[in-house]
Amino acid sequence: MDHSYHSFSLSHYDANTEVLASYEITFVVISILIAVGASLVSFSLSARTAKADFKNERVFWSIASSCFLGFGIWAMHFVGMLAYRLPIEVTYNPTITILSIVPAILGSLVVIAYHPRKQKKLWLNSILMGLAIGSMHYIGMMAMQMEAAMVYNGWLFLLSVVVAVVLSGISLHIHHNVMRRQLGIAKQLLAAIAMGCAIAGMHYTGMVSMHVFPISSTVYSDNPHHEDLAYLVVFMVAFFSIIFILLFELRERTLSSDRFTAVLNTVQEGVFTFDTDGRLEFVNPAALAMFGYSRAEVKDKRASELVSPNKDGLSTLLNEVIKATNSSEPRNSPIRIEGLKKDGTTFALSLLVNKLPGNHKAFVCTVKDLSDVRNQEVFAQTVFDTLPDMLFVKDAKDLSFTHVNDMGSKVLGIAKSKLVGLTDFDIFERDAAERIIASDLNILTQDKKESCDEHQFTINGEERYLQTKKVVINDANDEPRYILSLSEDVTELRRTQHKLESLNKRMSMAADAAHIGVWEWNLDTNELIWDDWMHRIYSIPKDEFEDNYSVWADTVHPDDFAAVRAKIDYAIKNHTEFHAQFRIRLTTDVVRHIRADGRIEGNKMFGINVDITEQVEAELRITELANHDTLTGLANRHALSSFVRQEFLRIERTFMKCVCLYFDLNKFKPINDLHGHNVGDEVLIEVARRLKKLCRVSDLAARVGGDEFVIIVTDVDAHFSLSELMNRAQNTIKQPIYTSIGFVNIGTSIGYASYPDEASNLDELICIADERMFEYKGVSGAKVR
Repeated sequence: MDHSYHSFSLSHYDANTEVLASYEITFVVISILIAVGASLVSFSLSARTAKADFKNERVFWSIASSCFLGFGIWAMHFVGMLAYRLPIEVTYNPTITILSIVPAILGSLVVIAYHPRKQKKLWLNSILMGLAIGSMHYIGMMAMQMEAAMVYNGWLFLLSVVVAVVLSGISLHIHHNVMRRQLGIAKQLLAAIAMGCAIAGMHYTGMVSMHVFPISSTVYSDNPHHEDLAYLVVFMVAFFSIIFILLFELRERTLSSDRFTAVLNTVQEGVFTFDTDGRLEFVNPAALAMFGYSRAEVKDKRASELVSPNKDGLSTLLNEVIKATNSSEPRNSPIRIEGLKKDGTTFALSLLVNKLPGNHKAFVCTVKDLSDVRNQEVFAQTVFDTLPDMLFVKDAKDLSFTHVNDMGSKVLGIAKSKLVGLTDFDIFERDAAERIIASDLNILTQDKKESCDEHQFTINGEERYLQTKKVVINDANDEPRYILSLSEDVTELRRTQHKLESLNKRMSMAADAAHIGVWEWNLDTNELIWDDWMHRIYSIPKDEFEDNYSVWADTVHPDDFAAVRAKIDYAIKNHTEFHAQFRIRLTTDVVRHIRADGRIEGNKMFGINVDITEQVEAELRITELANHDTLTGLANRHALSSFVRQEFLRIERTFMKCVCLYFDLNKFKPINDLHGHNVGDEVLIEVARRLKKLCRVSDLAARVGGDEFVIIVTDVDAHFSLSELMNRAQNTIKQPIYTSIGFVNIGTSIGYASYPDEASNLDELICIADERMFEYKGVSGAKVR
């Protein structure tokens, strides 16, 4: 059969002679399902294009999704054509039938493979997709061969194309939104249904536009159907679709596995995976070298054989596996553990266990040999933790915390293990975090890789002033690797300064308002003249003032009078200015500090007096804050250093000795955690009071850490009993302490060291005492912290 006629002129044919057609509903439904299914698979494959990391992968997935959608359009059309039943014999030109798939694939490649981000491009993609579907359909219609004339209704013909364009636009719009928001396959189903409707709607609208009229050679047939062919096409579509999807999925998983293995084989850290029974599945070269095994030797090994059974190594590994199993997010905090090599030797190991994604239940473990750096890290961390200031180390790339000392953890109120990996946005308020990040970025980009600034922060609801010095640490390639920050809490200093500034302001206002006392002294007659403010300063009413030098002299503190009088005599003798600072007694308990300035004019001295009591007391407060612990009132580390330095000089002269007692409280942290810092502070204050009571006048008690104290015992001779003093201290501290929640009990571990027998400086003295304290702690049992 080689006759078929195509026309758009219905007027040339008699409608009464039209050959009536029907549809096999089963195949119609199947054709629509094919269109929806092909669209869903194509959109899912297209979604992988955006996630692909390599250009070749993006090209591959673009072609794959386009071919699948083009094949689906073609298959839907062919099954739909087989659902079309005419009472005449119909055949198909195989060449045209095969070629009809080309516009569907090309249109899909242009539209599906390219994902414009701008909404204004959607109309173009909709037109291209609609034309691709329409071209495929009508080229496929040209493949139909029958002894009859096929005539198209022009309006319905155009409507079929419009249906394809509009529904394609809706589908692509949904697909683009799903892609942009990275939604799941359930949302892609909406786009697939819309695209399936576009394909099926165009096809069946186009079929409605077609009318078949007999010609002279038309022969009617009672059974012109091709049901077997239709079922074969459906089967082939389903079969090849499944094979197609499985091959693509297998390819992706194979590539992912190969890349994952290649990456693991090149990383410097050791990596191994194991199943739920602990059997090793994969061990990279770095891990093999670390544990001393060959690849063949680890095939029958278990993960438990790589950790030391001593020091709870196996239980620690099991706990990490349990944590990884229960964790919904990847864990990034490694632990320290003892590794076990093939030869039986143990070594320090950093270990991090995470659950592998997927249905296969397995775990991946990242390990790092810490043998070479353990001593340096222990030393560095010890130095960090003994610093009285806060120390932070950040990664220069993502500005996350990598190290923090005890003081930083204490001030921020966050455990060191939890601080590691956090950023400033996780700790501070947004404005403060942005200010810190800007400072970090500035120091990373400028030539001078250090800075010093001071800012106000809100930490745990309290306003604090931190003075921070920052230094950039470069790696071997002279690229920024870390940012080292040393922050000093200057809150008390700034508050005191603010008080001083306020005081100075008030003094300035007083001076402006003539609130400075002015006086005049006749050197010949000793007559003394005061203004109103002098009377106020000395609290002597005018009616009680006898206008004589002796009245003023009687108010000067006896300990200061001689020095003040000497300055006055010197100024009179040499005709120079007079400047003095002294105390006056208003009553037995009330003392004021006065600053006096004057000059000689003939036989008179003129001058002013200023009440500087508040200023002097503020300065004394600053000195007090600089040398004493704000909570307990004991000496701080700075005062301890000054005291020991003077004591060492005295020992060199007197040939005596001194002893350092190092105290570390036991059972304090549970009290602090259970009852809060207020109760903990009450305990610390009482302990400080008891330690201070143990000291003689020449001894010194100091607080050097959160619950750590030091006593320096001076004038130690042969009759001194160290054990007696330590027993007395133990008994004193373990007595019940009354707090706001009732009585609590604590203990202490004590270490000792002597100078000059065992140490040559303060650091050595404290270090030896600290070590002995830990030895004592090891004998008496671990302290609950």
